[in-house]
Amino acid sequence: MMDNEAINRARAVHYGLFASLFIFFDDQSKFQELLKTVEVLKQNPLDSHTEAALSNMYTMLNEGGLEALKEENSILFFNPYASFIPITASFYDEQRDDGKKRLEMVNYVLSSKFRRDTDKFKELEDHVGFILLFMQKLIADAMQGDKASQDLSLEVFTHILNGFIDEFIENVYTHTNSQFYKEVAIVFQAFLEMERFFLGVAKPIKVEKRKIEALEKKQKKPLTQKAKRNLDEIVL
Repeated sequence: MMDNEAINRARAVHYGLFASLFIFFDDQSKFQELLKTVEVLKQNPLDSHTEAALSNMYTMLNEGGLEALKEENSILFFNPYASFIPITASFYDEQRDDGKKRLEMVNYVLSSKFRRDTDKFKELEDHVGFILLFMQKLIADAMQGDKASQDLSLEVFTHILNGFIDEFIENVYTHTNSQFYKEVAIVFQAFLEMERFFLGVAKPIKVEKRKIEALEKKQKKPLTQKAKRNLDEIVL
């Protein structure tokens, strides 16, 4: 029998960690909070792969400090002179920012008790960091018995996050300059699969199709039906 309270606490911690890592910040106190969170999670990993990744993350944060994290974060997500990773749901949906997914997220936010603090959070509502932070807030509220927040978190995951997050994680993992964030991607992907199982939400068909095509290209032959049914067990 699953301990839903413990699972929801773990979910909130993971969402908070990922939100902080995909938002640019220049705050030593927040960096120390991040370091403590990684230390806690590496003592309670989801599996052996995330245990190794979290251990590597902890080592890199200790050795490189805030400056190294800021530099890699900037190169991957914000530097216009580098090959940076798109970071809004709208971009993955329409190949442009500030699209339909932002409007959907605005409506979700307006239906909640939370609002985007434009003084502290300059990114738009469909920015991955904002979505993850919003999910953390909804889960925290749901743990206090707020059924509306629980229902809303499922809506946001199903209709916003689930559709693009695999591609985003893949971009983070495969980026030439991704070192610390490559480890983050490993933890994020494992968490995402756990989240889908917990919420009963299937991986989008387009993600399955892309993985099938990549595997068939790599193996130079079509996948069997049995292999297609066990895609989650295959590592590219």
